[in-house]
Amino acid sequence: MRTLSSINGSPSALFAHRRSLLRSLIRGGLQVLTILGAGALLPATRLSAQADGSARWAYSALPSSTAGSIVSAASVAPDGTVYFGLEIGAAGTTNTRGRIIAVTREGATKWTYDTPDWVDSTPAIGPDGAIYFGCWDSRLYALNPDGTLRWSFRAGGFVSSSPAVGANGEIYFGCGNGNVYALNPDGTQKWVFPTLYWVDTQPAIGPDGTIYVGSLDNTFYAINPSGSLKWFYTAGNDITSSPALAADGTVYFGSRDQKLHAVAPDGRARWTFATPDTIESSPVLAADGSVVFATTGGRVYCVRTDGTEKWRYPAAAQPSLGAIYSTPAIRSDGSIVFGSSDDALIALKADGTLLWRAPLGDWADAPVCVATDGSIYIGALDKKLYAFAGTPPASATDWPQFGRDHRHAAQQIIGAAPGTTGRLANLSVRALAGAGPNTLIVGLVSAGSGSRTLLIRGIGPTLANYGVSDALADPQLTLNSAGAVIESNDDWEKQPGAARVTALASAVGAFPLAARAADSALVSTLAPGAYTAHVSATAGLGIAMIEAYDTGGQATARLMNISTRSQVRAGSGALIAGFVVSESSRTLLVRGIGPTLGDFAVPGALANPRLRIYRGSELIAENDDWSASGSAGVMAAAHARVGAFSLPAGSLDASLLLTLPPGVYTAHVSGINESAGEAMIELYEFP
Repeated sequence: MRTLSSINGSPSALFAHRRSLLRSLIRGGLQVLTILGAGALLPATRLSAQADGSARWAYSALPSSTAGSIVSAASVAPDGTVYFGLEIGAAGTTNTRGRIIAVTREGATKWTYDTPDWVDSTPAIGPDGAIYFGCWDSRLYALNPDGTLRWSFRAGGFVSSSPAVGANGEIYFGCGNGNVYALNPDGTQKWVFPTLYWVDTQPAIGPDGTIYVGSLDNTFYAINPSGSLKWFYTAGNDITSSPALAADGTVYFGSRDQKLHAVAPDGRARWTFATPDTIESSPVLAADGSVVFATTGGRVYCVRTDGTEKWRYPAAAQPSLGAIYSTPAIRSDGSIVFGSSDDALIALKADGTLLWRAPLGDWADAPVCVATDGSIYIGALDKKLYAFAGTPPASATDWPQFGRDHRHAAQQIIGAAPGTTGRLANLSVRALAGAGPNTLIVGLVSAGSGSRTLLIRGIGPTLANYGVSDALADPQLTLNSAGAVIESNDDWEKQPGAARVTALASAVGAFPLAARAADSALVSTLAPGAYTAHVSATAGLGIAMIEAYDTGGQATARLMNISTRSQVRAGSGALIAGFVVSESSRTLLVRGIGPTLGDFAVPGALANPRLRIYRGSELIAENDDWSASGSAGVMAAAHARVGAFSLPAGSLDASLLLTLPPGVYTAHVSGINESAGEAMIELYEFP
């Protein structure tokens, strides 16, 4: 594993770069920030016309006279399409069939796909929109988003396990023959891992690619991405509960041995929590790391990260509910929603007291799905899929619902993976800019040995071609190091390197600058060190954008740290920075700094920032109050390891350690309760 010294000679030199960069950023008087460009979409529109917990619709998947049930969870695609599996026919008969149904957000049929046997498996939605699910006919199916068959794979037994989808599109699932299968994205077999009995649970994929899965042979397995055994852990009975993965690497699952198990990343037991009843459903994780799970004895428990009970519902002195097989879901306000055999959907407050209760037509075994617009979906034994309005949207913390999120792909991106080699390729920031204190500043750290060539653009007039009416008329771009200007440009075409600017922009996929426009650009080859790019103007004030693209160079050099500071406004005025991970997956430390800026004499620092990470329009991770999360110790160590300034324990700054596959992302910092103030986004490659 690389160390700070192997990246840039010595830790002290790297820390000096960071301090220099920080001084440059905190001296700049940046203004209101928005974003322009790929990956800068806003969250999905939320449905807010109905009260939290009110019924939206109930979709009848079968006539009441036809035997069948829904035990599959609903999965939700980015466009709002809802997919779920269906059992058709009674158990023990010879005419059972199955079906996958796609319905619109409004509850209308979009398409159906029939199978020869039951579909109990929860559909998992891949990065390209493919829908993966298992069937009792011994096949794993892949459908296109339009409902046509992409491929099917024949396994050696029934497939009730829900599949998991990895960063590179590989698919993992369990089988009734006791095997765990790994498939390539084209449906060909990658490997098979044997257990001693039926595998009903959904595998979960860690940031480093480790596959975690439990079996009815009483054993929980950690499998290397190559298909070899990493370690195993023995429980006291069958494991039908799918795992939840915390950012610190702890794995949680329940068992029919009446215990919740917490297992360390090396396979050793951290603790167990005993209950009077079996645990068939899967645990989920609250923002503070607490574990929430339900039992067949009709109670929901919340257990702290040290294994002690925080609360239970109903309380110990109260009568229990009917058996609970439904996996709960935790929403962004900490509230918990679950189905029950009492024919009800129940919501609890974050403290475990009742929030509301909504009737269902029958027993609900299926996991609850909460979508990004707040909608709540659950299937029931009456063959209906129910949709309820939700005021708080889905949470995007460690593992807040079955399969981690509404796609149910069961891939954990929060946490570190050793040895990732992807690159932090570019940064895009848009802001109100002008002269003096209104200068827009972005910080960059180049590390390693050798150099990288960057295309840096300060854009104003060309923004008008993209609907920006108040663009800065004449942006001036400078590149600075150690407080001195090392390169500058005013009007990109008025330089000998104009043709190279055009060629590199085309090569990296940047939009073209308008001919004869007063935008500015530089092509600069950077040796290791800290730099700041400034966009200003001699007069006037307007919207400008800084883009920095890594266009190539020596493989031993890389962009290691990018950062920007600006004013966060109430409402839609979040601080947003777009960035690209290229080549392969990369672990990144991303921070949204507010109150700690006050320690550097920044006036009006944002009191309580929330950090959210989007891929396209989808929220994929979030943090509010870094030291209140279940991985605070991991985060503190990560801050020190990359050379970032420390955040005080108890500070309300936000921080995430993420392992992201290649793609375009945006980091958003907003104020809790619509608050405003100065904030900073930092991104660090994690060694």
